Amino acid sequence: MYKFAPANRYESIVFGAAQPKYSETSIKQWIEFMQAEKIEKICCLLEKKSLIRYQVDLLAVYRQEFGQEAVLWQPLADFQIPTSAILIDRIIPFLISAEQNQQKVLVHCAGGVGRTGIVLAAWLVSRRGFTNQQAISAVKQNQRYPQEAIIAALFKLQHPLQANQQLHNLLNDCRQAFE
Repeated sequence: MYKFAPANRYESIVFGAAQPKYSETSIKQWIEFMQAEKIEKICCLLEKKSLIRYQVDLLAVYRQEFGQEAVLWQPLADFQIPTSAILIDRIIPFLISAEQNQQKVLVHCAGGVGRTGIVLAAWLVSRRGFTNQQAISAVKQNQRYPQEAIIAALFKLQHPLQANQQLHNLLNDCRQAFE
C-alpha cells in the first residue's frame, strides 16, 4: 500500500513511499498506515506546487503528528537530478539522525518512484556501502526508478547519457562525503 517499502530488502531504517492523496481523510489514513509501520520521521520531497493541491497544510499535519524536528521538507524538482549539496547537507544527515536514534524514517515524493528512488539509492551508497549499480538495482526491486530523470531528459531535448552521468556523479559525491 502507498508503494511503501524499505530502501532495500535488508534495510530497517529508511523507507520510501508515494504521497498521500489530497483529502484530509486520505492524509489521516496515510499517516495511520505509516505510524502502524512504526515510521517516526518524514522526509517530504514535494515541490510547493504539489503541496498547494492539498485540502490542508500537509507539512503542518506531518509536524503535528510526528513532531517539528521529525519532519524535513526538502523540495526536489520532478524529473531532474538534484544537486549533491542538497543530499549531502540536508537529506542524508536527516536520515543519519534517524539511524542514530533507531527511528524509522520515510522518504516520499509524489509517486514514490523517481525522486524517492534517487534519495534511497544515495542512502545505500553513502551509508550501506553499495556501489552505484547495486544501489540502483536494489531500489528498483521495490518499484523505485532513480533513472526516471534520464528518460525525462529525452523529452527536454537533453542527452540521456549526460543525465546518467549526473546521477552517477551525485551518487559518487554522496559516497565520498560520508566515507
